Amino acid sequence: MRKDSLRKQLMTWLLPLYVVAAIVAATVTYYVYGNMVSVFMDNQLRLFADSHAGASGSAPTLRPLTRHNVVEKGDMFVQVWDRRHRLVATSWPELDLQRQPAQGFHDVTIGDSRWRVYTLQSPDRTVQSAQSLRFRRHLVKSQAFQVALPVLLMIPISACFLWFGMRPAVRRLELISRAAAQQDEHRLTELPAEHAPCEIRPLVLAVNTLLARLRNAFSAQRRFVQDAAHELRTPITAMSLQLENLKSRMPDSASTEQLKQLEAGLARTKRLVEQLLRLARQESPRPADPPIAIQLDGLLKSTIADFMVLADKRNIDLGYAADIDATVHANEDELRSLIHNLLDNALRYTPPGGIVDVTLHRDTGVVTIEIADNGTGIPTELLPRVFDRFFRIEGAETEGSGLGLAIAKNAADRNRIGLELINRVDGSGLIARMRFETATITPPPVAKPLVTDSEATTSAPELAAETQPPA
Repeated sequence: MRKDSLRKQLMTWLLPLYVVAAIVAATVTYYVYGNMVSVFMDNQLRLFADSHAGASGSAPTLRPLTRHNVVEKGDMFVQVWDRRHRLVATSWPELDLQRQPAQGFHDVTIGDSRWRVYTLQSPDRTVQSAQSLRFRRHLVKSQAFQVALPVLLMIPISACFLWFGMRPAVRRLELISRAAAQQDEHRLTELPAEHAPCEIRPLVLAVNTLLARLRNAFSAQRRFVQDAAHELRTPITAMSLQLENLKSRMPDSASTEQLKQLEAGLARTKRLVEQLLRLARQESPRPADPPIAIQLDGLLKSTIADFMVLADKRNIDLGYAADIDATVHANEDELRSLIHNLLDNALRYTPPGGIVDVTLHRDTGVVTIEIADNGTGIPTELLPRVFDRFFRIEGAETEGSGLGLAIAKNAADRNRIGLELINRVDGSGLIARMRFETATITPPPVAKPLVTDSEATTSAPELAAETQPPA
């Protein structure tokens, strides 16, 4: 049971209450019932003595008692003295109880036992009746325990009722908890308030109000990004066309260098706008295209082919090796965008003359794609932040928007692909690793051996002989 469990808190408050109630009930019963028993038994002692004081004869005959009767069962015994204070009769001679000088009730201690004694004096005799106080205490304790026992029995019974009686309410809270856990920035739906207990329903309604505000805020943010990106595409395209026209009319070398810088800036701006549009499409609440079966080997080859021009331009050795082929069910555009952004990131941060290796293999039974470069790598303390939007490492010489890895992470999460970036152990550089838990290995096609004309002529009689039925 967890520390902040409702069941535990209820038991923590309720079960000690039962213990306190049992103690109070036993204590009150002990004193009240004990007083009642004392008054009742004292009256019995008085009546017992009175009945023997009025008997005729100097030495009455008494029924002898045993220790069990007197001590365990609480029987009253009687002693009779004559007018000369001589003991003439006793119903239990075993106890050496002396005649009390004063009339009335007395508590007498003999050895380790205590006795309640009533002394009645008359002109011709003295009668004493006595009873064990141990028996009285035992009787009172037994009654107090019997009163407290039902309350004590309520402790395990109440614990069971709390444990199993709270289960329906806890299940309703678990339904709300699962509904809350399924929320993300793409799908913000209201929590089921009809399942909530009346005490929790105001909280659920307040959370639903907050979710509605978040939903509106995310929607406004997406609309702003989409509108801004769309509005920027047209002027950027126009500026690129004007720049091309301007380059053809300005042959001067100094102006040409400045135009190249302007062209590079426009290219970065255009790429930023495209990434903003791609990110906005990924975060759109509309349902994505259904996943389809994709051959990873073919997808990697086609994506790498798109980057061969950039790799040659930067003098980077872009290689690919596959030990297996696998099929994965995913959104093709998002999976291609994931690999595209990781390859683009590797080529951008690898110095000229460097190496970028793409491998498709199986790692601990899981289909894995790794893109390894020998660039500068990422400081270990910054690795948890590389997937944040607009995050860039300070002092990085490569231009970028800081959105590529965020788009890649978003695409990986939407298609349940494990994505991590780790620094290479064998040297400088970075490894982007994608793990496809649900991918299935595609067996390579079995090549059929070619049969020449001469082999076919030679094997034909043998085949006919094998298929001819026996005589």
